[in-house]
Amino acid sequence: MALARSIVYRPQLLLLDEPLSNLDAKLRLRLRDDLRVILKQTGITALYVTHDQAEAVVLGDRIGVMRDGKLLQIGTPDEIYNRPAELFVANFTGATNELPGTLIARNGKFGTVDFGDGRRAEAALLQQLDPGDKVRVALRPENIAIGRQDDANAFTASVVDRRYQGTQTIYDIDLFGHRLEVLELGTAARHAIGVEAPVCLPKEACWAFRDTGPSSYD
Repeated sequence: MALARSIVYRPQLLLLDEPLSNLDAKLRLRLRDDLRVILKQTGITALYVTHDQAEAVVLGDRIGVMRDGKLLQIGTPDEIYNRPAELFVANFTGATNELPGTLIARNGKFGTVDFGDGRRAEAALLQQLDPGDKVRVALRPENIAIGRQDDANAFTASVVDRRYQGTQTIYDIDLFGHRLEVLELGTAARHAIGVEAPVCLPKEACWAFRDTGPSSYD
């Protein structure tokens, strides 16, 4: 009702501060989609504040990511999601796995990262980085493949935990002494806890950012 009263005056800018935050999950999803249709049909420009990444991607034509009052990046949902400008933006949009290392070489848009003990991987360089720089490689859980070694970034990891969720399974793996989360679609959990399994980290999905501390998402 409040939204209808606001729209009827045809404002130049409609401010919406987490309007769906107090709704249950099912209703929130339905109204999220309805709200996008309403805004598109009316042509009203809206500034929508949310901490929900899915809401931002679905509703926004352009998204701005802020931290401590500072605008870190603004762009289309595709740019924010696939070309984050900073590690915090990558973490905020779902690339919550991090591997610390050192950039030892670069080749155009990609570079070679050394994780220690001779373990190296290729990663996309989304910032200006030089050999010798300390970096953190961010990965989305859905971009790590267990049971495959068809990429240059092929390693062996231990499965330390799993959470079956019906249409998908979340695994925790130990890689280089770091605990990473892996999301695998499918109605059956394929990997048992305690096994050693090959894993693949596609270089396009490994994003190297300058290491500025323990974690930019803390």
